[in-house]
Amino acid sequence: MSDTLPATVETVVEQPMDFTVFANNPADMVRAQKSIILWCARKIQAEKVELAEAKRNHDAAKAHKWAHTSWATQVKKEEKRIEFYRKIKMALEAGYYIVPPFPIDIFAIRTKRNWPHHYDRHSPDNHDQPAQLLPAGEGRYVDPKPSRRSFQTQEGVKKDGSQNMVTYFRADDYQPVDFPFKLARSEIREATDAALGLKIFDRLGVLPRQRAPDPIVCGEILLPNQPSYAYSRFGTPKSVLFFVAWWLDTKTL
Repeated sequence: MSDTLPATVETVVEQPMDFTVFANNPADMVRAQKSIILWCARKIQAEKVELAEAKRNHDAAKAHKWAHTSWATQVKKEEKRIEFYRKIKMALEAGYYIVPPFPIDIFAIRTKRNWPHHYDRHSPDNHDQPAQLLPAGEGRYVDPKPSRRSFQTQEGVKKDGSQNMVTYFRADDYQPVDFPFKLARSEIREATDAALGLKIFDRLGVLPRQRAPDPIVCGEILLPNQPSYAYSRFGTPKSVLFFVAWWLDTKTL
């Protein structure tokens, strides 16, 4: 049975007008920040209207005993989109600025899972864990690299008739967040801890990936409703990146 419902009065959703942010000085950045916050607020309201409409169609289809799976999926998508824009707005209001999508080295992910995904593999590497897309304030931060253990299993027999024992490695448990730069100034650690404490960002990382004189700490909010492979180590999920902290030792110049 189709999910299509009888014709109803169409709900008109006034989407916020998109615009391009441009800045070449600190004053421009402040004004741009305020504009994006206002845009987020309007976007959230528009998405709430879409969510209410999706829920109405879902409830009506369910009441008539029609197929309603598609509407249930749409409700979940709208809820995730609202939370995504809510986290963006919260990060902006907390004073974090959006930066270009740098290739960062992730050192913290937010999750509510008690145990990591196992990922049984022949190598002790490649067990990095994905972040969960959680509402702001939920979950905890852990290292994306879990502790690992090995085990052996028999897989067939060798030509000489002996057992063919194969070693696998399995993610065993989450590990505490390990800040990548051991000798970073206390101000950098405090700024990073403050970002972690807000529980807004889905992941935190550093740029560049290798040690350099002027690394940048970034917070990342992942876009919802992406394919599952985007959150594994084999794909790079789309996200919005925020500037958290930066330092430069002039002795290195």
